[in-house]
Amino acid sequence: MRGPTHEDRLVSRRIWPLSLAAREGVSTARTGRWTSLLMALAVTWIVAAPGAADAISVSKLMDGEKAWIDAGGYVFVVTGARDGDTQNPIPAPACEALASVDGIGAAFALQRSDATGTLSYIPGGRVSLYDVSAGALDFLGAAPADGGVLLATKGFLERTGATAGDVVTVVRRGATNTVPVTSDPLTIRAVDTAVMGDEFDGALLVPAQLNSTADSCYVRTDAAHVSAVKAALPTLLAHEGKPAIPNPRLFQSDFTVDYTHAYENRALRWVWVPAAALLGLLWAMLQWFRRSHVAIYATFGMKPAARLVMQLGEWGVLAGFGVVWGWGLGVVGALALGAHAAQAVELVTFHGVLTVIGATALVVLLGLRPAGTLLNALKDR
Repeated sequence: MRGPTHEDRLVSRRIWPLSLAAREGVSTARTGRWTSLLMALAVTWIVAAPGAADAISVSKLMDGEKAWIDAGGYVFVVTGARDGDTQNPIPAPACEALASVDGIGAAFALQRSDATGTLSYIPGGRVSLYDVSAGALDFLGAAPADGGVLLATKGFLERTGATAGDVVTVVRRGATNTVPVTSDPLTIRAVDTAVMGDEFDGALLVPAQLNSTADSCYVRTDAAHVSAVKAALPTLLAHEGKPAIPNPRLFQSDFTVDYTHAYENRALRWVWVPAAALLGLLWAMLQWFRRSHVAIYATFGMKPAARLVMQLGEWGVLAGFGVVWGWGLGVVGALALGAHAAQAVELVTFHGVLTVIGATALVVLLGLRPAGTLLNALKDR
């Protein structure tokens, strides 16, 4: 017959083996009825709410940033430095070459003109003409065409009835008593110039060879390079040694949110911290109401380690139930309130995991505190 092993002796000396303590905690969670149900519901809602709220907030930030970018959020309008009452020009070839610089998505030079123009079959309608370099097509998302293109704004097309794809000629008229000049046939491309400014709506942008200078240079970058590009533009577009002046397109705009840092600085980024603290507080209240219950286990020899395992077993069951339902409730609720799917899944998961980890740490700390015996509990009454 096999004699008792060393492990058997350890178990026999331990009144409450850890495995038995864990089973006792699980049993408490299952038989807790209303107490367990209310605690699980609390976990469910506290896991769901922070992530859902943050997902909705981030989705609104993303929508706002897209509108901001569409309006010219990462666009610089570069002009020459002023020399007394005169403004220096911008070197047009240098502006056109910026598209090859790392961090710059597109760039083009723009030259204002005193001339007005119209389509040859609308002799009475005159609009402003702007000469632009070839980079304007990429900047405004217009496709090239054989024979050249004419970039027509939406306002111009609405007023004249012209449509994208029409082949037209432009009649350019200068000062009084000058001979109008008719262009070669050009294909109309409809463009949205909101990214450049409202002043261009209703005008015509004519791609031209700007080999010398221009009035301004439009440069588009992105969030990762906006600071570096702004710092480099004065040197890259300097004229005769005089640095250029890069102005943000939306420097004076209706947008009041700094989208460059809005995601990192959002208020709900750390909302999981108070959520975890709230769960820890609810668990502490539950244990306080159960202090006589815990005292019974201490009276019958349950050591602190076994008591901690028992409480973790109960917490694991209740938190596990709450996390599963809370994650599902958070994702569905965020989607129903307008959050993007990717943000709903990512942020509900992020906040849910950190909330439960933080709350579990508090459960462990509470479980390590000393517990009195039944006699101590009776003295407290």
